[in-house]
Amino acid sequence: MAGKDKKLKKLKDNHTYLNKKVAELTEDRKKDRSAESKAVLVRLKKTKLAIKDAIAKAKATLTNK
Repeated sequence: MAGKDKKLKKLKDNHTYLNKKVAELTEDRKKDRSAESKAVLVRLKKTKLAIKDAIAKAKATLTNK
């Protein structure tokens, strides 16, 4: 059980980090509209969404037991 809690905390920390990076890149995109910056931003957003789904799955697993 403690391992699951640590995994959940790690996922949340990673999600928070990605959230900050996405916000920074979104702000930078106001000046830099290159295809490369868009690709990086989209990749980070997809990763953030995958982590959000993993957090929801981990929470569901913890509450079911």
